[in-house]
Amino acid sequence: MTDESRGSQTQREPGARGRREIAADAAAHALRLLHKVRANTTGELTDAVPKPHAIVIGGGVAGLVAAHELVQTGHRVTVLEAAQNFGGCLRRMQVAGLEIDAGAESFAVRSNIVADYLAELDLTEQIVPTSGVSAWLTQQQDEQVRSHPLPSSAMLGIPSQLGADSLRNLIGRAAAVRAAADLVAPMPKKWASEKLSIGEVVRQRMGSAVLEQLVSPVVAGVYSTDPNQVDIDGAAPGLRQAMQDTGSLARAVAKLQQDAPAGSRVAGLNGGMYTLITTLVAELQAAGVNLVRNAPVSSVEYNQYVQQPFTVHSHQELLQADKLVVATEADAALSLLHGVLPDWQTAKDSRPANSIALVILVVDKPELDEAPRGSGVLVTAGGPIKAKAMTHSTAKWPWLAEETGPGTHVLRLSYGRIGQHETLVESGNDAALLSQAIADASNILGVALHEEDVLGSAISRFSDMVPLIGTAQRERNASLEAQLATIPGLYAVGAWRSGTGLARVIAHTRAQLSVSAS
Repeated sequence: MTDESRGSQTQREPGARGRREIAADAAAHALRLLHKVRANTTGELTDAVPKPHAIVIGGGVAGLVAAHELVQTGHRVTVLEAAQNFGGCLRRMQVAGLEIDAGAESFAVRSNIVADYLAELDLTEQIVPTSGVSAWLTQQQDEQVRSHPLPSSAMLGIPSQLGADSLRNLIGRAAAVRAAADLVAPMPKKWASEKLSIGEVVRQRMGSAVLEQLVSPVVAGVYSTDPNQVDIDGAAPGLRQAMQDTGSLARAVAKLQQDAPAGSRVAGLNGGMYTLITTLVAELQAAGVNLVRNAPVSSVEYNQYVQQPFTVHSHQELLQADKLVVATEADAALSLLHGVLPDWQTAKDSRPANSIALVILVVDKPELDEAPRGSGVLVTAGGPIKAKAMTHSTAKWPWLAEETGPGTHVLRLSYGRIGQHETLVESGNDAALLSQAIADASNILGVALHEEDVLGSAISRFSDMVPLIGTAQRERNASLEAQLATIPGLYAVGAWRSGTGLARVIAHTRAQLSVSAS
């Protein structure tokens, strides 16, 4: 990361030391480590067998995966992370004595990319399935709130069984009849190649009710954005071709589900997904990687005529490297790359509203032992509930339920959507957000929750969430890829390049670094 942190984390338990004192100590420690790294790169400290030096800017998932690849290909590696902790959007926070994921809590099993990588880290035995308890949908209209289980046959909220009673219960009989037109309407041939959003496809094939009451809350809950802004190929690879093959959106969804592995569509790690980060950090430390926290990078330079062509500026220290990996969020990455690729003409993306918050509640409420709303709930917009989704984590993850014991429950409520300004989130008022989360959880669960029921809480904020890769992003990536190819040893990785999701980030990062030993 560079000067701007990936997000912020707040908890109700007060710290023992003042922020300025901690920050001063952290900066001093980072300076000492940077000085050691600089000495090593200028010959004051030498390895018995000199190795090429690689610097990775950013210690999120992409940065740590990149560092791991570089170590395996014979590099001496330094990772510079601007924040106090590694992991980026994978985070862990202690709440009421429990270690809880405060970022992504699962990974998709549609492909084996993440599972195979975890196997390489000897974490296969730590992979755990969900409880299998179904998810629910809470609908809001005219201050009225009603909840139903989500159809198990749906994908991204798109139903495959258009005659099911569960669909009629959710959208009404008339809307269900409209949705069934998908089974007989001709499939536009131009859809085989033209730009398509999930929103456009669902609206035209199944109608507005399916889009607004089913697909929109699912996409908002999963990707924090509007389905009209989501590229169909990014959200559902293979769906476009399946529509052409079957002549129907519903039949296409059914085909993809039939081809998918049996069981839950996501899995997690025993102890939480942050186990991936702690494992990577431990392996990198054991391999001698210099992991430097609190080390913002202000600029980078490239000089092809010197032995170590990359110069990195951090804390007024100059570090030299043979290879450079930029693994930060988009804005920071583009600023840094401009110092190396001055002729690359690209305007920064117009940055939409991008303030996302996750509220974690640990509550003492035995009434929730029966999981009245399943493992989680997606919520339609426009009513008293401001959360877009809620995960009942102790109903979803058996390992966590065993750790908490009966009567104690972990709830995670999500707020904010990419491209929309939400005062509750953007104001930074933690007290107001916490109060809203308690009220929302009560409404969603149908069980009265009060502040005295809350054993502990935490708020994790994100300001660099990435929308799914669309046509514009792909074109920019292709242009950047061509420019990166002109400078040997320069790489740019991260969700803004690969798309959202651990599988995409890991696969893209490894592909970029696969030739790093050459």
